[in-house]
This record gives sequence, structure tokens and C-alpha cells, in this order.
Amino acid sequence: MNAQANQEIPSVLNPFELTLLLLAVAGGAFAAAVVLPAWLPALSQSLLGSEPKAYWYLARASGVVAYLLLWLAIVFGLVVSNKMARLWNGGPTAVELHQFVTWMALALGVFHALILLGDKYIQATLLQVLTPFAYTGYQPFWVGLGQIGFYLSVVVACSFYLRKQITYRVWRTLHYLSFGLYLLLTAHGIFAGSDTTSANLYYAYLATSSSVYFLLVVRIFAAIRAPRVAT
Repeated sequence: MNAQANQEIPSVLNPFELTLLLLAVAGGAFAAAVVLPAWLPALSQSLLGSEPKAYWYLARASGVVAYLLLWLAIVFGLVVSNKMARLWNGGPTAVELHQFVTWMALALGVFHALILLGDKYIQATLLQVLTPFAYTGYQPFWVGLGQIGFYLSVVVACSFYLRKQITYRVWRTLHYLSFGLYLLLTAHGIFAGSDTTSANLYYAYLATSSSVYFLLVVRIFAAIRAPRVAT
């Protein structure tokens, strides 16, 4: 695929729609974590009880769903690059799903981080939530890896809108970051998650990681064999 073909890949969400999506998610998380307890303390107390865990549950649930969406986005990306989508004539659909699911994962990632502002056990500030390795409380190293993985995800996702301004080689190189950030976020989920010992979550990490590994091996072998076929 050359640069011209790269430019023909459609963008599922335009920048305005994307901005509204992220602002809506960030605003909702901020309102739930900060505004609700400050303005309606009685309601907040009645919902959360003497030892509030609702914010932690929301953070864990949104984090797991964000991780699964990221896995799905990587799977769609590998399906497209492996040309498997041609088997069911779903190439354009797979590309659009790859983009859309990526942004949905990032939106839930924003919610996952900001909702922790309401957790009284974590006691994280906005600066600590936004700055890698600034938080020094619960599992700071693994939390920091998750923050770096999130920012790398933003860089890769934004490359969809920059592909006409950068070379195709740079665009592809940025997408190779997906595998590194996937490892970072997998480590973040396993070692920073309080429910990793759950059998369901353990098998979910195992299944998703194994499928990505399989598709990546297929992609590597396809890349190795391609020059031989051309000659």
C-alpha cells in the first residue's frame, strides 16, 4: 500500500465529533467524581455508604471494557494488515471498526482515569491522574505504565487524521506502537487491578493476549514471505 492508498482510508469521526465525544465522557466522569459529592453530599453518601467503593467499581469496570475495546481495535487492525478481511469482503468495514473502536476505548480510558478522582481510598489529584508516575499511592509504577500506554494510544489514534501530512512510513511506524502500548496496558490491568485473581478476568487476559500474539505471528510471516512472492 502506498501513500495514495493511505490517504483514501476514511475517517469514521471528524475532529468536531471526536472532540464532543471526549468532552462528554470527561465531563460526565468529572461530574460524577467531583461535582456530585460536593453539591449533593447527602445523595452521594446514601449511594456510596460509609466505605464508598462505587467509584472504584466504576473505574475497574470502565478500565476492563476499555482494555477489551483496545484489544478489539488491534485485532481489527491486524485483520486488515493480514488481508484477512478480504475473505469476507469486509475490508472497509474492518478499517472503520478499527478506528471507531479505538476512539471508544480512549473515551472509556478517559472515564476510567477521571472517575478515580471520587475514590476516597485512592485520593488522587487531577495532576496525578494526568501525569505519568506522579501518583505515589496504590501501585504507582503499574499505574504510571497505564498512563504512558494511554498517551501512546492517543498518538496512534490521532495518526488517522495526520496521514495526509506525514509519510506513509511514519504512519505505519506509529501504528507499530500499538503492540508496545498493548503490552503496557495489559501489564497495567494485571498488576494494578485489584480483581486480577478473578478466574474470568484471568482467562480474559489470556484469551486476548493469545489472539493478538497469533495474529501478530501471522502478520510477521506474511511480511517475510511477501518479497519472495514478488520475485
